[in-house]
Amino acid sequence: MLVASLSGTVVTDGLRHLILDDKVGTVLLFRSNFGDSAGLRRWTAQLTALGRQAGLPAPLMVTTDEEGGTVDQVADGLPLLPAASTLGTAGPAAVRARVAAMASGLRADGVGLDLAPVADLRTNPADAVIGSRSFGSDAGVVGPLVAAYVEGLHDSGVGATLKHFPGLGGAAGDPHQEVVSDPVTPGQWSATTARSFAAGIAAGADAVMTTSLRVPNLDPSDQPALISPAIVRLLRDTLHFGGVIVTDSLSMTAVGESMPRATVDAATAGNDLLLMSSGSTGLEDQADQMLLAAVHSGAIPATQVQASAQRVVALHRRYAVTPTAAKLALPSLQSQLRAATMPPMTARRRRSAQRLARSPSTARSTTSNVWPSST
Repeated sequence: MLVASLSGTVVTDGLRHLILDDKVGTVLLFRSNFGDSAGLRRWTAQLTALGRQAGLPAPLMVTTDEEGGTVDQVADGLPLLPAASTLGTAGPAAVRARVAAMASGLRADGVGLDLAPVADLRTNPADAVIGSRSFGSDAGVVGPLVAAYVEGLHDSGVGATLKHFPGLGGAAGDPHQEVVSDPVTPGQWSATTARSFAAGIAAGADAVMTTSLRVPNLDPSDQPALISPAIVRLLRDTLHFGGVIVTDSLSMTAVGESMPRATVDAATAGNDLLLMSSGSTGLEDQADQMLLAAVHSGAIPATQVQASAQRVVALHRRYAVTPTAAKLALPSLQSQLRAATMPPMTARRRRSAQRLARSPSTARSTTSNVWPSST
């Protein structure tokens, strides 16, 4: 359930401990770790070998944050994308083609899951973190572009992550630096951002990232979304998402508590994959120990942990790059993906998500009984 990360340019003893002893099976890498495409390939080869040595239940998976524009980790070796605000002007077909070309390079470098695309609608000019990373402010325009981005990643065998749920583009400020809040009402959310996320879910998104935004009208407890059971239920029960729910960085200022404590709270809330992002493998080991203690004490039900682990393992089996998979020709890879056993979107759920993406009124009627009556 944990995602490790670290500062530095080499595999450290601390990271080896997380993989070999704590059995952490997902590693997040940034440009500061690997430098260039060749460096990324060296990292992924070493990490994959460590995963095999650890005897993990599924191949270790490497993920990165490759959106395009200002969020661009791999500086060479693959076709770079412009920011979403520019990329989207060419229309969904062009987005899909350009993303597929980029994702082909990602997979060749050993990356199985991309933390993209951004599904946020940018509706607040005082936003300090989304900006040009969003395809726009109109769900009717943004939804098909988000879906095309997901499809482009899948065309080249890379998993897709929608972010930042329940929508970060309507809040002022940057949650990396401060507490941010969005006063959006359930009706407003259903008619806007819910539709862009629903479009990505209908396209088969593999993961959705919760963030540290506070949305008091969607969750009266006013907890950050990534540790809020109400927000996780919104994603599961209203948008009918059956895939992996991954947190944004649990080390952000806006979370409001220590990373190890936030890791336990995020798991308790129902997130499946926990992005620690501390840069300190020692602190991440501490988070792992706290999480284990919470499970052993019964604070987090074992059945919930098992369900999360099953979703994560299925994601890894579908997308993690192994030496054998890396040598497959793309048509064979696509055949494998189509036959994969993880079904994050049943036919019924896909139809429901498609209706939500198309129709604000449908979204409102579907969500009318989700929020407490006090809102």
